[in-house]
Amino acid sequence: MRAKGFTGIVAVGLLLMGSSAAAAPRVAVRVVPLFAPQRFAARGAVGSMVPASGSTVSRATALASLTRGQLENALLGGKPTGKPLIKLGGPQAPVTVYVALPPPGKHHNLDRYPIAVVGDGYHGLLLSSSTHVPGLVSIADVAPTVRSLERGEKPILTSRPAGNAPAQLDTMNARLNAAHFARKKSTRVLIGLVFGFAALAWLLRGALFARASLLAIPTMVLASTIASALHIEHGVPWWSGAIALALTPPLALATRTPRALALTLAGLLATYAVFLGVSPATVSLAALGPHPEGGGRFFGLTNQVETLLLGPTLALGALVALPLLAVVALASLVLVGWSRLGADGGGLIVYAAGFATLALLGLRGRVTVTRAVLAAAGVIAVGLALVGIDALTGGSSHVTHAVGGGPGRLFSDLGHRLHLSWRGIVNKTDHLEITVVSLVTLAVLAPLRPRSRTLDALLVALAVSLAVNDSGFDILRFGALVAIAVYTWSRISPVRD
Repeated sequence: MRAKGFTGIVAVGLLLMGSSAAAAPRVAVRVVPLFAPQRFAARGAVGSMVPASGSTVSRATALASLTRGQLENALLGGKPTGKPLIKLGGPQAPVTVYVALPPPGKHHNLDRYPIAVVGDGYHGLLLSSSTHVPGLVSIADVAPTVRSLERGEKPILTSRPAGNAPAQLDTMNARLNAAHFARKKSTRVLIGLVFGFAALAWLLRGALFARASLLAIPTMVLASTIASALHIEHGVPWWSGAIALALTPPLALATRTPRALALTLAGLLATYAVFLGVSPATVSLAALGPHPEGGGRFFGLTNQVETLLLGPTLALGALVALPLLAVVALASLVLVGWSRLGADGGGLIVYAAGFATLALLGLRGRVTVTRAVLAAAGVIAVGLALVGIDALTGGSSHVTHAVGGGPGRLFSDLGHRLHLSWRGIVNKTDHLEITVVSLVTLAVLAPLRPRSRTLDALLVALAVSLAVNDSGFDILRFGALVAIAVYTWSRISPVRD
């Protein structure tokens, strides 16, 4: 009897142990005080985590983003809704994620916080498929990663071996800080170059300076990327400006014919596309590019760069014959809409609208309502087709998710973008003032004659951009800058578009 009783006790104990092991989570997430990456570097993978989207962050919004795996822009409250996907704390687990969060209260969203993943082969530097910058992690990556690891699926966060991961994090953070503090001055350098060349073009009636005004835009964007590739951390705006100034006049001098100008524009845009595809981190850490430190867009084309390159891209389309226009348009749409390069869904529609307008204005005869409606339908069809192809080939982004969610999800996403765009304009007095000046500039340029196909296509694309994107302030201020360059080029250059 004693033997049977002992056997029963052992069986019950083993059963309880088995059920306890089955119930134990495979992944634990623990919020800990600030720590040095060196603490976990020897036994796990480490990274720097962006805690929010927008200019401010609080501990409450960071906790909401951490547990829900979503970000909400600070302009809209910063706190995502929905049910939490994960719980914090819990018993020891085979994989443990350690994160530090902002202190209580509201703070500027400039600091990044340490994160470490220990177990399951994580070692070295954390890699995030949502940021494409080695070592840089979004707080919204954590919850989906936990869910994927528990299901045995490939997570957003992986790792790669690193000889000295903490040192690499220091370098990445230094470059990111340098880009952040160089953004305003880099923008002013760009404005100075465009306005300077445009002023010389009008004063001297010089086609050389008119071309330089247009070329200064892609050269400055590319120069900023080159400065990032060279790991320049001090005097970024001036180095970028110097590179752009060294490139622009010789290129303007060499582009006296439409063919030469088209080839030059194609070369500049293609070079930037190569950076986007081959080294997205270089683009992300450039002063003119994504703002990963703010948590809004980590890689690919922002509304800022999308708007800046819109004019030169449409000018390229206007310079080539109609068959080549289709090639230029398709290449541009793939570049803007491909999820592996950052997928800007709004940009996809914007560029499609611009090229459709360009093609429509190039046809013989008047632009009728029927033709305009057909062109608009074509824009929507092409956009949906490219998003569908992207999804079928394994692409995944906010664009494929929104379209895949049906009309309700699509219109909800559009409404959210418009709300955020409006808040970005009225949130600061200087933003509102610059917006008004930009609108007046565009309104003055719009009716001027003789007409320019490139300028008309640009204005249509900007109007569409305001309706589908979430950065009205950037669209209008950079749109006005580009419009001035395009108008100067189209009026003074002997090449008529």
